[in-house]
Order: sequence, then C-alpha cells, then structure tokens
Amino acid sequence: MKLEDKAVLITGAARGIGQAIAKELACAGAHIIGIDLCLEDLDETADLVTKLEQNFTPFVCDVRDENAIRQLMSRVQQTGGFDILINNAGVLPSGPFANGDFESWRKVIDINLTGLMSLTHALLPILKTRREAHIVNIASVAGKFGTEGVAAYAASKHGVVGFSSALRFELAESNIGVSWICPSMVNTRMAAGVPSNFFTPLMQPSDVARAVRRAIETNAAEVYVPRRMRWLVSILPSLLPGFARWLSWHGKASRGWLTAEKKIPETGNGKS
Repeated sequence: MKLEDKAVLITGAARGIGQAIAKELACAGAHIIGIDLCLEDLDETADLVTKLEQNFTPFVCDVRDENAIRQLMSRVQQTGGFDILINNAGVLPSGPFANGDFESWRKVIDINLTGLMSLTHALLPILKTRREAHIVNIASVAGKFGTEGVAAYAASKHGVVGFSSALRFELAESNIGVSWICPSMVNTRMAAGVPSNFFTPLMQPSDVARAVRRAIETNAAEVYVPRRMRWLVSILPSLLPGFARWLSWHGKASRGWLTAEKKIPETGNGKS
C-alpha cells in the first residue's frame, strides 16, 4: 500500500511512538489525524507534520469512552474519513502484581486492549468504504512472552496480538490489511529509569515508526523491533520453553520493571 496522499489516524499521537509514527508517515506523503487526551499536547506533533507540508488534524478522544469514540467517528467522517488506523495509545504501569492496586491493572486492560478493540470496531465501517485500507496495532514483545513486573501489561498485549491475528484472518478477503508491531523497550517516558539489557534492548521511537511504515507498505502481519526479538520471545520459547524461561529469569530480562514500580500518568492513555 502506498502512503502518499493517504489519511492516517493515530491514537496517542502527542509524543513518543505516536509522534514518531506521525512524522515518519508524513515523510512518506500521508496526512495525519492525531488523537490524544489533550488538544494542546498535540501542538508539537502538528508542527512536525505541517513542516513536512502535510495536513494535520487534531482530535481529543479517550479510547475508554464509547461516547467519545462515537463523536470521533462522526467528526472524522465529516473531514473525509481516513485510510489507515494506528492503534498506539497505551499505558505501562509495572511492579509486583500482588502489591499493585487492582484498579491500575484494570485500567491497563481498559486502555491497551478493550479501548483498542472498541475504537477499531467503531471505525471499521469507515475503513470498509476505502479502496484500500490498513490497521496497525502497537503490541509489544511482552505480548509474546510475559515476564516479571509487567503482568497486566503482558496480559493486555497478549490480547492485542491475539485480536490482531484473528482480525487479519477475518479481513483477509477484504480491502483492509492488519499488522501488529512487537517492539522491545522503547526510549520514551514509559521506560525512563528502567535498565535495558540483551534480552530487552532499548529502541528509539523512530525504529518503531519505520517498522510501522514497512508493515503498511508490505502488508506484513507480525513485525518485531528489533527483528532478532522474534527468536528470543517467539521461536525459542516454542522450541525450548523451559530453557527460554530459565534464560529470561537468570538474564534478568524484566527485573527492572519489577523494581521500577511505574505508575499510570494521571493524564491517561497514549502518553508513551
């Protein structure tokens, strides 16, 4: 799918991965519809996109709010619709599951999984009217292999991977492609202060953005960032599950998330 003159709707577009995706796709000639919780937070992304001589349209929407999603759908239709949906909004609290407030863990599922599914369900009718369309869901390597400190996040991202795979099969004979991206740790405020290592290398938001672009252009299904993570979190656990878990434990793959005890920002979703 060529990106030139396509309209792309990106949730969590104010900063981090969402902002990087907006810039990358604008470089390819796409127009951007940026979604976040606060209109003013989108100003920086708007400047980046307009400097690349592409249109930027900002909207406010909380993906947990079905009324807000319906209003977004109506307003997006009034602007002419869109061709590509990037579900990027997400939160990443961490720490021991037993010690955390369960409402925080529930919020992770509500934003990362249920909100993503709700928005996709509402906006699919628009995508079905386009000659060619695509959905990209930002998952995680934690959606393939859960480790300590990120139990609720891993559960939500396993759900995103399963949902994306099922939806790709359902839409296989339609005009809509579906991709899901599984990055390692990404250098955003979500990961600030959490050490990386061989098992969880630190990537840049631009690395994820380039992967998103390739996925759309080639209609790739599951994409890992970096690519070697497929061996560490998918192939190795399938072939040697016991060894993979031993390696992850002794390599302290996610121990940093366990001790960091990250909280959800009060401003909510999409703030990666």
